[in-house]
Amino acid sequence: MSMTVSSGGDLNSDINVTPLIDVLLVLLIIFMVVVPLSQRGYDIEIPKESQEIVQPDPDHPPVIMAINAESCAIEAGVGGSSGLPPGCRVFLNKDQVDVVELPTKIGDTFKNRKSSDKILFLAAEEKLNYEGVIRILDLARKGDETLKAA
Repeated sequence: MSMTVSSGGDLNSDINVTPLIDVLLVLLIIFMVVVPLSQRGYDIEIPKESQEIVQPDPDHPPVIMAINAESCAIEAGVGGSSGLPPGCRVFLNKDQVDVVELPTKIGDTFKNRKSSDKILFLAAEEKLNYEGVIRILDLARKGDETLKAA
């Protein structure tokens, strides 16, 4: 910014915009170079649609764990040692299970399955907070460390 003093004693305070224009032009050039580089996509392979119907294994039916938001919603300052409210219950294939017993029930359910068949499907209500779902999944994983959640 430059200020010049005229002969009459009046101050002339005009802003020198040359450095500002220089900075803006440099930023414009940077964005013109960076934007085309950031628009590159990733190559993915989408699975082909299969016409064959896969029948579930009758010896190992899928295991679905449903979490009810009314009994397992975490509120500030509420919760036992697991951080979940007392009386939190989940459903394993329509059987109601207390979360304290969840690791043993999961262990019993998956004990005779090979690791590729150890898949737990999760059904959680939208009102349930993320922290509650993760804590329940951690408890389920304690029952079987090789468990995969889907």
